[in-house]
Formats: sequence, structure tokens, C-alpha cells
Amino acid sequence: MTRPQPHALEAAPFGSRLTRGLPITIPALVTLFVVLVGHDRRALWRDEYATWWAASLSTDQLQLLLSKVDAVFAPFYLFTRAWVALFGDSLTSLRLPSALAMAAAAGLIGALGRRLFSPGAGLVAGLLFALLPAVSRYGAEARPYAFALAFTVAGALALLRALEQPERWRRWVPYTLVVAALGWSHLVALTVLAAYAVAVVGAAGVRSVALRNWVAATVLGGLPVLPLLWLGKRQTGQIGWIGDRGEESIREFITSTFGSLWIGLAVLALALLSVRLAEPRRRFLLAWALLPPAAVLALTPVINMMLSRYLLFTVPAWVLLAACTLRHASARVAALTPAARAAAARAVSPVPPTTAARSAAAAGQRSAKTVLGAGAAAGGGSAERGAGSARGVTVRPARALAGDGSAWAVSFGVLAALALLGVPGQVEARTLPAGNQADLRTAAEIMRPRLLPGDAIAYGGEPYGGPRTFRRGMTYELRDLDGPRDVFVSVRGQDRGSFEAVECADPAECAKGVTRLWLVTSAPDRDLFAAMPVARAELLRDEFTTVFAQRTQGVAVALLVREQPSPVQQ
Repeated sequence: MTRPQPHALEAAPFGSRLTRGLPITIPALVTLFVVLVGHDRRALWRDEYATWWAASLSTDQLQLLLSKVDAVFAPFYLFTRAWVALFGDSLTSLRLPSALAMAAAAGLIGALGRRLFSPGAGLVAGLLFALLPAVSRYGAEARPYAFALAFTVAGALALLRALEQPERWRRWVPYTLVVAALGWSHLVALTVLAAYAVAVVGAAGVRSVALRNWVAATVLGGLPVLPLLWLGKRQTGQIGWIGDRGEESIREFITSTFGSLWIGLAVLALALLSVRLAEPRRRFLLAWALLPPAAVLALTPVINMMLSRYLLFTVPAWVLLAACTLRHASARVAALTPAARAAAARAVSPVPPTTAARSAAAAGQRSAKTVLGAGAAAGGGSAERGAGSARGVTVRPARALAGDGSAWAVSFGVLAALALLGVPGQVEARTLPAGNQADLRTAAEIMRPRLLPGDAIAYGGEPYGGPRTFRRGMTYELRDLDGPRDVFVSVRGQDRGSFEAVECADPAECAKGVTRLWLVTSAPDRDLFAAMPVARAELLRDEFTTVFAQRTQGVAVALLVREQPSPVQQ
């Protein structure tokens, strides 16, 4: 392997720097805008309430909780705890880190597409990513999935940079740090390391210093993740519910992964048209898209982790492949018009002697394209090179992104059509509440104007999570009020290292002195006291009268007033 030569130490023209930055900045800004628009229309859901709950605990309470459940989310909970301490716990504040992570991911996808293929491919990939409904959904969710996705793309970029000079250990430091961050964000995301291995072998072969250093850097980056793996292995029962639910079908998996079935099918179709197994760049992206789901599927007999949100980090690979097809097809369509042929002729010029000399001096520098074996012969996916690469001529660098207006018109037209196709998914991503969840925010709004000092609250029902979910959800939604008192709790969840409280065995004793009680339940209207301990249900039926009841999605709110004994009875 030839030792790469250092970069020439000369400033790039302003136009060139601007062109190189557009595939990063435009997708990042568009993604942030799309994610934040209407993000507060959707209430927090069960897992987001868990994030807030963990972040609101004291250090001792959080340590106790993580010793029993959710240890794999410890880094995320600690980060959220620090974030809330600085910026508060409003809905926007809780979701903003994920929105920023998703915007960063879009910019990184643009950078990766530029590095692997061309600035145009990077820009299209970043914009295609931005318009996916799933990006809006998980970019506006207080969970770690956006972080896992962003770190996956950052890892790919760091790996390509290290492979340019694989014998230099300093080049592997960023990659090592990203591997640790990847495992801390979500353990399932570590399955992308298989795709990274494909990239290393495709770039340098099996017997190479690059592979040896990659293994060492990966192991070193994985060391900080080992405690999470060990603790997570002891707590696998907490995701046992996936074995019963899982993903109902491939159709649902595609819909959940991309946020829209039709958008997902379109992206997959474009991506598969881009596959060239003989080309290392595309082979790497295909491995990124397919190997993590295959690994998770292979582990299903041991532990079922087959959830679309756990594999969200594979989406960048699909959009990068799809962007290659879209740019290549756009160039071909645009080339059919006489105006496009004339524009292509004007966009080329003989290579100036100074440019030729400069190119020869930099010939030893290994870019991401040459690292993965994408020389001129293998670069068929670049729309920017295709029309003007003839003997003795070259496309001017400054025109690499903006030169072919016809091709860009086709690309943006297809992106606009896909955006329209994804509108129902975008609406659903902002629907109250997310998924099959009870609308506890509306339930709190029903209660808020009717609450009086001294009111109590109780929970019932089994669907939509029941008391376990309702308790922490209503605690969040009414966190700014002093009350109502959770009357049937004997040991709070935060005091026993759990998301679930211990309820008292003697409901009559616990409810002594209570005259007004709010019941939040998922039980049906015909019997609001169903799915409740028998003694408690009898107490509420015999001693309280329902004076108000209103139902919203998945939950009913009822006000029970205790019947006061008459003077004769006294």
C-alpha cells in the first residue's frame, strides 16, 4: 500500500468551500426545521415519560433504578438529567436534543455522500433523509434513537478518514470515541460494526495494517460499553414484551422504519437499483442496511430486539444508495434535452497546465472514493462527472454542485413528489398521541380547571399501560401543581428503584379523609372500576358518587365525591 501524501497547504477558493459546505448545512437546517414544526402537537408517550421520570430522580434514586431496570439507557438518562437541569423539562426542552441530533445526522449524511460519491449525491441524500416522516417522529422524541443514528453516520465518516492513512494511530482516535458513543446511545446500534468491517476489508484486504488497527480501535472503543452489556444482560426481562408483539409484518416494519409505507417502498426501490456488489462503496452501504437487521434477527431465539426504532440507524444507508440512483437517473433524463447537451458542453474546458500539475502532485492522496476502490472506472453513480468526462476535458470543480440545472430540476422534482407522498406520514408523526397510547396530556387538561386543594387521584385499568404508565404521565403533566395526592400509594416507585409504585393493601385506610378523588383509568365507560383490586373497587362504588366523567383517547377521567353521612346517620 502506497503511503498517502499530505494535503497541499493552500486555501480553497470561497466558491469551492461554499459548494463543499452546502451538502452539510442545507440538509441539517431543513431537517431541524421539519422536525420542529408541529412537534408539540403530539403529547409525550410512555417511553418519553420514562425519560422524564428518570431525569427527575435524585442521584441515589437514579442509581437504584438503573440497578434494576434500564441500565442500558444510563448514559442517555444522565445526559437528559443534566440537560433538564440547564434548560428545564418542558416538552420542547425534552425533545430538542433529539431534534439537534437528527439535524446533525442529516448534515453528516450529506458529508458522507459527498465523501463517497459527489456533493450532489450528498445533498440529495441529506434532503431525502429530511423528508422522511420517521425522521420527524424520532427527531421529536425524548429517546436515544436519533443519537444512535447520528453516531452511526459519524462512525462511518471517522472510519473513512482513518482508512486514508490507516497506519497513523492518531487517525483512529475519533473513530474509537464514536464507537464508545455509539454503544452508549443504544447497544443494538453496535451491530453496524459488521458493516464497518466490510468497509475495512473492501478498502485494505484481510491481511493489512488497516484491519489490525480497526480491530484494535473497535475493541478499545467497546471497552467503556462492556458495563452496559453486562448490566443489560441481567435486565433482558424488561424487553420480554417484544417477544409477544414484535413487528407484525414486513409491511409494518417498512412503514415504521421510514414513517410511510409508500415513501419506504420508493426509497428501497431506488436504493436497490443503485446496488453494485463489485463496487466497495455501495457494498459497504448495502452491508450497513442489511447486516444489522440480519444480526438482530439471528439473535431472536435468544433475545427478541426486532423493533423498527431499534434499527433506525440503517436508514442513512438506504437514503445514500437511493440518492445515487436519483442523481444518476436525473443526469440521464436531463441529458435527453438539447438544452442540457449545450449546457454540458459549456460546463467543460481543457485542463489548464497549472491544474494538471496540481492534480499530479496530489495523486497520492487517498480520498474516501479511492479508499473504497472507487476510481474513475467504478464511479458510474456520479451525475456530476458523467456528461463531461471525455478525453482531455474535465468538469470544473466550482460547477460540481451547481453546473447541471436540468439534472437538479429532475432531482428536486422527485424529492418534491416524495415529500407530497409522505404528507400523511408527516401528519401521523404529529398525531396525538404517538402510537397506541393514552392521551394523558388531554386528560390533565380536563382535570386542571376542576382541581381543588385537597383533591386525591387514583389509577385503574389495564390497557395502554394502566396505572404504571398513567402515574408517571399524569405526574409529568401536573408537575407544576401541588397535588393531587396519589392516595393509594404506599411506596413510591422512585423510592424502590422502579417505574411502578407499590399500592396500599388497605384502600379504606389509605382513602380516609378523602372527599374528592379523581380516577384516571383505561377501563370501559360501562364499568370505570374494572381491572382494579376488588377491595378498592368496592370502596369507590359504595362510598363515592361519580359526578363528572369525560373520555379522551385511551383514558377516562372521572371525579368521584364521597357521600357525607346525614345528621341522623351520625
